[in-house]
Amino acid sequence: MDHDASWLSRIENSEVRPHPNDVRALLSLYGVEGDPAEAVIAVARQAKQRGWWQRYTDVLPDWFTTYVGMESEASVIRTYECQMVPGLLQTEEYARAAFRGAPVPMRDDEVERQVALRMERQAILTSDEPPQFRVVVDEGAVRRLVGGPAVMKEQINRLIEESDRSNIQILLLPYSAGVGFDGSFVILDFPPLPEPYPDAAEDRMVYVDTLTGALYLERPTEVAAYAAAHEQLQALALAPKATRDTLIQIATDLAT
Repeated sequence: MDHDASWLSRIENSEVRPHPNDVRALLSLYGVEGDPAEAVIAVARQAKQRGWWQRYTDVLPDWFTTYVGMESEASVIRTYECQMVPGLLQTEEYARAAFRGAPVPMRDDEVERQVALRMERQAILTSDEPPQFRVVVDEGAVRRLVGGPAVMKEQINRLIEESDRSNIQILLLPYSAGVGFDGSFVILDFPPLPEPYPDAAEDRMVYVDTLTGALYLERPTEVAAYAAAHEQLQALALAPKATRDTLIQIATDLAT
């Protein structure tokens, strides 16, 4: 390979991307030939392209960079939010108010960069092949006055508008449902890799955000537990029409 051991270690630790020519050489060394080898090389060629989010490395921590890349590749995104409106559905003013009120203080320029990143992430929902977005949001999250009544009214109207999209489902978990679930999470489903690419061990993962990092859960038992929790939360939530009616009523209350 004409590389030292640290080069391979950096690839295995996701610190650098291998060049497609290096991948071809490695596949030859491993005895992988023909169509399977070409499929792997094609994926390596795609991975070599820098993602749009690389422009935000000044405000994007490494642990979240991984998530943004995975989010952009997901075919189904399931999320439960107990405190905030999901980032992919936030208005610009709501996002700005949320970042300004975050427990970790930010400079004004950092806030604006974070808002720009959040707005650009939302483009996946209107792309040519958008993911299916399945949202369960706690009633408290849509009643909490982030940014004040005017900002919240605009945000609620955004949720009502987005619920009309065929690839977006928004369900409201009402106070009457009881405790709900203590903690937000996201489940990402990924499309199968092109044939004859070797089958991936897992095509689903769970992301849990924390104050200083994140958890990426891939073990089948962990993923199954969160998937079951999301299904239960959907069962407890209001139906789409009842959710929409409730959101309209909340927006009306905010206007008055």
